Amino acid sequence: MKLPELLMPGGSLEKARVAFRYGADAVYIGSPMFSLRTRENRTTENDIATIIQEAHEMGKMVYVTINAFPHQSAIPAYRRHLERLKEMKPDGIIFADWGICALANEICPEIPLHLSVQSCTMNEPAIRMWQKMGVVRLITAREMSIAEVKQLHALMPDLEIEYFVHGSVCMAYSGRCIMSAFTGGRDANAGTCNHTCRWNYRVKDEDGHEIDMGAHVANCLGCSEGESRSLESFEKNCLIEEEQRQGEHFPIEEDFHGTHIMSSRDMAMIEYLQQIIDAGVCSLKVEGRNKTAYYVATVARAYRKALDNIAAGKEFDPKLWEEIHASANRGFFPGFSQGKPQKGDIQYEANRSHSTHKFVGRVISWSKGRAEILVKNRIDEGDEIEVVMPNMDEDFSFIAAEMKFGGSSVDSLHGGNDNKSVSVACKKEIPEGVFLRKRISEHKFEL
Repeated sequence: MKLPELLMPGGSLEKARVAFRYGADAVYIGSPMFSLRTRENRTTENDIATIIQEAHEMGKMVYVTINAFPHQSAIPAYRRHLERLKEMKPDGIIFADWGICALANEICPEIPLHLSVQSCTMNEPAIRMWQKMGVVRLITAREMSIAEVKQLHALMPDLEIEYFVHGSVCMAYSGRCIMSAFTGGRDANAGTCNHTCRWNYRVKDEDGHEIDMGAHVANCLGCSEGESRSLESFEKNCLIEEEQRQGEHFPIEEDFHGTHIMSSRDMAMIEYLQQIIDAGVCSLKVEGRNKTAYYVATVARAYRKALDNIAAGKEFDPKLWEEIHASANRGFFPGFSQGKPQKGDIQYEANRSHSTHKFVGRVISWSKGRAEILVKNRIDEGDEIEVVMPNMDEDFSFIAAEMKFGGSSVDSLHGGNDNKSVSVACKKEIPEGVFLRKRISEHKFEL
């Protein structure tokens, strides 16, 4: 059967290469000035040109993001960037702004246009209008369910549909948020979001008194009045105070259901891929250009395995959930894929990491029973180290022993090697560049 492409984030040249090595069919990548990822993004035009060439040699695809909303002063730079892309020949341009669409049609009309999720386009009339401007692919708003996508595909079978299946969820329509600009002076729609929605807040009433949300909920359910302040005081205008910004109060609306502006769980639809395929989706997109190369590797290989199992006619393997939880996450829910999130799906307070594993390093080389590694987190003598191979079926583990730092034997290794050789004994050969990790939690998470 024909599978949809697995589209992974290429937040840098290194991450794009990792994505392809660990199972991606395509990556999306962009320079910080022109896309909505400026933090931890030092991707240059030369990097983009390099990964396009490498991808095409492998028969894979690269889409370039130009999805910021530019002010007039930036237009000359966008023109120059599009002229350079005309030479690079990416497989698509991801955009959200009408002006960028017009410029792309003028400068490089041969490059396919992909309508960004930032456009929040969710209906047939809007899509047909964009098609008149040359759009061939819709990246659906995260708020669209699988059923809605299936309906669109039936109405417009020639339209390519790209669907987010994994990653962070914004508190506004598909990222079009102004909270970051309001609270920190950083424009999310220009790529500098400070993730205000993920800060830790206290809820206070208009008099500055902290509100006990648990007590209020209990009061509404019929507990004694002594267990909470009165509902009348609760109905006053509420304020929030971020833990690092005491004294700075922001007004919010709140009812007995809770505070509705905090960080949600991450979305993960690995268990619903068959439904998504049946809906007519041609590209499965993973969010995370600002995330680590280890995140890219673990998520890519898990979804690659799930897709390969579908192609082989196999049932979903629940063990894939463990791999999904092996990188940093806030817990998971199926996004809007099944319709509007239900009670318990979002869990706004659950913004801490739920990872079962810790990334500890990456292999530089292996020779004669020793692996030289770049250490990122502590490794102690006797730790069981898992080797994260591109193919999950080839994973293996070894016990950290005979560790050396700069030629001296040590009992533990730490990040920051000071350019000294760091190695550990491992009888089995480990390919260069693969990731190492260790388990930190035995807890098994489920969707």
